[in-house]
Amino acid sequence: MKQYTSIGFVAFTALALAACGSIDTQAGEDVAQTGEEFRHPRDAEFTVFGFSSYVSRSGDGPDGDVRLDSVTRDEKTWSQNDLQTVEWARILVDDGVDATRGGHNLASGRGIDSEFDGWEDEGPATITPVSDDLAESLGNFNLTSIVVTRENLGTASVEVRFASPTDTFFFWERGSATSPTTANSDLLVEALDGFGRVVASHKLLRTEYTPTGIAITTWNGSFASPSTPTGTPPQLGAAGLALSTKVTRLRLTSVQEAAGGTIDDGPDYKVIAVDPDRPRHFHH
Repeated sequence: MKQYTSIGFVAFTALALAACGSIDTQAGEDVAQTGEEFRHPRDAEFTVFGFSSYVSRSGDGPDGDVRLDSVTRDEKTWSQNDLQTVEWARILVDDGVDATRGGHNLASGRGIDSEFDGWEDEGPATITPVSDDLAESLGNFNLTSIVVTRENLGTASVEVRFASPTDTFFFWERGSATSPTTANSDLLVEALDGFGRVVASHKLLRTEYTPTGIAITTWNGSFASPSTPTGTPPQLGAAGLALSTKVTRLRLTSVQEAAGGTIDDGPDYKVIAVDPDRPRHFHH
């Protein structure tokens, strides 16, 4: 499988530092709080794995909330009490331009009409999100509450953080009208240590996701998610990444270039983590 590195991100990292200062306050706090936990080897690796998603819906159709209740990998099941949602997010680069609808490439999406029930929390619906909007989109168990990425030329990069160090990450990616039953986009996933250094990277390809059969809708404040010609809503693909060390921070990046360049096709994603070494909560 083709390997990808973070060398191409020097330019946009410089842009991010220029926008927020060479060391932001939050990053400094991370370093102070973690200490020895982040003395990681620089040659850590990601491994792709499969898992099963168990959900509950707020209604009969694909609209509304789709709540993740548990995940199972290798006959081990983790419930919401075991899982970690994103606690913080920061937009690093979003330099694409949507000349038709406004904004850039990143958007915050949620299920159509999901705000009208209390089944599960969701983030806002907006095509001009700030970092806190994306943190709200990812900081819940609602699989309709996702980061949406449009496909204008440019780079979209988001850093996310979890509360506790972990090495196991569950990703869901929404399909499209041409690929309704699984993911249709690629996403570069980089693990960062407490100093923001890349310790591992993996280009999570659309071919590495498996279909879940979970259909969702997405409204981002301007337009709804695409449907197939027969009206079938997109479904989620699922892929897991196991890391050979533990981190709290990931950098998630997609690129859309002209023909002949990198074409990630705008991933629309959710990520949730678990520390498999911690005792599980059992429910009857």
